[in-house]
Amino acid sequence: MTGDQPSSTPGADQPSAIERQPTVSVILPVLNEAGHLDACLDAIAAQTYPAIVEILVADGGSADHTQEIAASHPHVRVLANPGRIQAAGLNAALAEATGDLIVRVDGHCILPPDYVERCVACLGRSGAAMVGGSMVPAAGGGWVGRAIAVAMRSRLGAGPARFHVGGAPGWVDTVYLGCYSAEMARRKGGYRLDVGVNEDAELALRLGSDRGVWFDPAITATYTPRDSLPGLARQFYRYGVSRAATVRRHPRSLSPRQLAAPLLVLGLLSPWRRRVALVYGGAVAGRAVMELASDPASAAGLLLVLPTMHVSWGIGFLGGASGLGHPPGPAAESVAAPPPAVPPPA
Repeated sequence: MTGDQPSSTPGADQPSAIERQPTVSVILPVLNEAGHLDACLDAIAAQTYPAIVEILVADGGSADHTQEIAASHPHVRVLANPGRIQAAGLNAALAEATGDLIVRVDGHCILPPDYVERCVACLGRSGAAMVGGSMVPAAGGGWVGRAIAVAMRSRLGAGPARFHVGGAPGWVDTVYLGCYSAEMARRKGGYRLDVGVNEDAELALRLGSDRGVWFDPAITATYTPRDSLPGLARQFYRYGVSRAATVRRHPRSLSPRQLAAPLLVLGLLSPWRRRVALVYGGAVAGRAVMELASDPASAAGLLLVLPTMHVSWGIGFLGGASGLGHPPGPAAESVAAPPPAVPPPA
């Protein structure tokens, strides 16, 4: 973030005792997560923080056993999410949450036992509106999954954001998942429904405008990424079109690095496409060579994974910016609104 950030600096990155422990609601939007949800909820149940008052799972109409798995865990309440998309589910959970603080979790992730404890301590030390840390991609069993995990932790693959590649504690634009005040999030109107899958970063922009967003590298969560190239392409297309929707709403949030993938796509369509392809191909090959010694199969996979990520994101962003592409929205039959009793956002 820039010069308008808060000036306070948190102390050490180890959890510290707090006199009055805030209560925490853990919220998860899910859809067809039967393959991952058991492990996710087990990790939440193993948290060391003693004041977790509830786990709210907002299900978007899963066709597998997601709802049954969620209901089988103690302290879990399953909520209906007729809007289906993540933002609508998060709003449904935010409206029902009774905790002072919200810890947002993804059904694809595994939290270490001290995750919530670290989040609450960091929020108290920093004075930030939102805190969070890094996403650690879990390497899949096959070469594609391993290559995707490597790409998502590399600057060339996912960009220089600290929640992807790590870094020193400090003020940032966004973090992975996030912990924040329930009352403040409701006052801000909850999660936007018109920014697709960029709802977390968009909320971070609005919360951060008051008291900033703080990144703590000691806060980590393991995330299971896609394990196929078609799934990866769809995911990154949605990322691109959703980011464009956020930029339309918050033009000042656009950073030069976010133009790299769209410019690559335009370059590959231009009269200079051979030169662009040669330079880009050299960069991808150089990154793949760095993995040869540790995992030759994933090194070869990067030759496919990195272009899939970049081209899909770039096409999505250009489509969204031009109005030809639209981010995923709530199901038409739903009334997916922000949490009640909140004035309309300015």
